[in-house]
Amino acid sequence: MDMKITTFACAVALLAAAGAAAAALPPIAADSAALDRAYIPALMLSNGKDPAKARAAQENYEKAWAEFAQRQRKAFPGDAGWAAVLATGDKANADARAALAAGKMGDAHNAQEEVRHALWHQRQALKVAYQPDALTDFHATMEVIIATAAGKAPGSIGADDVAALRKLVATARTQWQAVVSATWDPADYGLDGARLESYRAALGAQTQALDALAAALDAADGARIAQAAPAIKPPFAKAYAAFGVFPQ
Repeated sequence: MDMKITTFACAVALLAAAGAAAAALPPIAADSAALDRAYIPALMLSNGKDPAKARAAQENYEKAWAEFAQRQRKAFPGDAGWAAVLATGDKANADARAALAAGKMGDAHNAQEEVRHALWHQRQALKVAYQPDALTDFHATMEVIIATAAGKAPGSIGADDVAALRKLVATARTQWQAVVSATWDPADYGLDGARLESYRAALGAQTQALDALAAALDAADGARIAQAAPAIKPPFAKAYAAFGVFPQ
């Protein structure tokens, strides 16, 4: 069997078995998972083309945010770090709400991203393991990879670009391996059925997309690089979306 397929199969097996091995999520991670089930649809729908769905998702998310913020204020009374994070979230939510009301979807999406980043850094500071944060680590590098190749004609992707992209892809591979190899209980995040299957499928698709980009870089083929770089985003989006519960 191919080594990459074997590695992926083992990772899926670990994911499936994690329920028996992993301890329950600590309260902040459990609260974050509950929040993300509403936050992720708001974030991703604001990046789409249906303003009505985006506004509805934002309204639903803000209810979840109010509960989340109240729980963290009680859990960490007087904590300056949490006070700053929650203030950032409150402002970002107000900005996103106003932007959606004005039909400015991109502005709303950018405001919502501030919430993800603030909570990501806060969980890191608290040394809380949280599976969507591993995806967010990868996301940051992924966006730089795409931006590096974006807007360039295939013939203009030169040796310097290839060298820069090689370093970025090496970092992205390490970050993605952290996503794939993590052991965790899907039930702790509310993942089951179609959402869990979607997540598992995205793991394999993302690994293949990174392999395709690495092969294009090895060949120094500008046309393949220009095609392969943006192709690493859809599998990531599918994996991240699995942690949200989208309106039907």
